[in-house]
Amino acid sequence: MKKSVFYHHMAEAASQKGMAIQDIIRQVHSLGIGWAEVDLADLKRDNSIADMLKNEGMGISSIYGFYDFGSSQNGSAGFEHVQLAKKLGCEKVMIIPGFYASDDKAQSENEREKMLAAMKQMCEYAQSEGIIPTIEDFDDCKSPIATAEQMMWFAERIPQLMITFDTGNFMYSGQSELDAFELLKDRIVHVHCKDRSLIEKPQCEMKMTVDGKAMYPAPVGSGCIKMKEIITSLEARGYDGIYTIEHFGAEDQLMYIKRSAEFLDGVI
Repeated sequence: MKKSVFYHHMAEAASQKGMAIQDIIRQVHSLGIGWAEVDLADLKRDNSIADMLKNEGMGISSIYGFYDFGSSQNGSAGFEHVQLAKKLGCEKVMIIPGFYASDDKAQSENEREKMLAAMKQMCEYAQSEGIIPTIEDFDDCKSPIATAEQMMWFAERIPQLMITFDTGNFMYSGQSELDAFELLKDRIVHVHCKDRSLIEKPQCEMKMTVDGKAMYPAPVGSGCIKMKEIITSLEARGYDGIYTIEHFGAEDQLMYIKRSAEFLDGVI
């Protein structure tokens, strides 16, 4: 199994443990994790990240970036994102297109059309450069891609756009991750393995769902998301992509990474 983890988690683990980031990366790599998922903003801020990962034997699985395509930006704002991925040997970028400015339906529809036009431009450029553009189910009530149906609205209109399937974010919108998988499965090229716990964890970051449930981070395989069923279904379909460990807000990132890697290794 090809495993990745968010660079953010390793950096946070270094802070939590009082260790050098290089030592954390080395430990994580020893768990059979060969890639890291990195924020575009972090790569722009610190150009040593890619070299540091490479020196410890890790590549970059995907670079994610935040945009304001519903307002002031057009698709060319993402060209640098694509070029950086190409330069670093990263085959995927993940686009977070922006958020609706208000609850007004007409305004939101106008913003969505702007997002669509900008994403088309960026995705066409990405394809021309040999990079795969993706979107994920982003867990925010103002996100235009919070549900599987919202994601498919864009995917059906942009042939180049593929899916990063975040296992834990559909719960935010009150949607079954298994139902979402059935709708999106033909476009999935990347997976964020995010589990959720409904048991209170005072030292962890809490996120409230749209229907009033308090969600907490969990090591992959220890929470209430149907992780094994999703991974088994992906493998049965011939999925050969990367599984990225994700648990923002964990009180002990290194422990969560270790437990998540152990679970993933035991699934197949």
